[in-house]
Amino acid sequence: MEVIVSRTRKVRDGEIIVQEDTWPYYAYILKEGKARVFKNVDGKQVLIGLLGERDIFGEIAFLGKTKRTVSVIADGDAIVEMITRDTFMDCIDKLPRNVQARLCTMAIDLTRMSEIYCRLVVLLQNRNAETKILNMNSFEIEKIPEFMRRVVDTVNRRHSGVVEGLNILSSQLEKKQSRPLNN
Repeated sequence: MEVIVSRTRKVRDGEIIVQEDTWPYYAYILKEGKARVFKNVDGKQVLIGLLGERDIFGEIAFLGKTKRTVSVIADGDAIVEMITRDTFMDCIDKLPRNVQARLCTMAIDLTRMSEIYCRLVVLLQNRNAETKILNMNSFEIEKIPEFMRRVVDTVNRRHSGVVEGLNILSSQLEKKQSRPLNN
């Protein structure tokens, strides 16, 4: 079985693990604790996700060859496993070329869809602030125009599909790495 070289680090509540718009050096696995994922959209921090134990994050910037597209902040004390970019990409390079290409395409798609999702959240928050029609604590999608409802539904379906695809490929990669090498 191939061993992936990594190191662990304790992070405190509120500590930034990943900073948006910086170059990536590590991908992370949340070994213990929780974290929140934020994206800056037009000067507003938008909460776009929550992470729990065993969640992997920070890899999208490696696959998309971009700066970090989100910030990840510890939600309570946590422990993260850190995998260097070179180690991570060495694992990716061992995958079949068609899987590598698909994984990179999905990462780019996910980045774009996350941007659209965040902009929609800010748009709906702004509309709520201006019109008081929407209560974000009890968000009712039925009260937004049909076109916007379809946009939100479509983005949500696509986003879920990309996340599901990344999870399937990640699971396949884990299974492949856990098998003894026959060489």
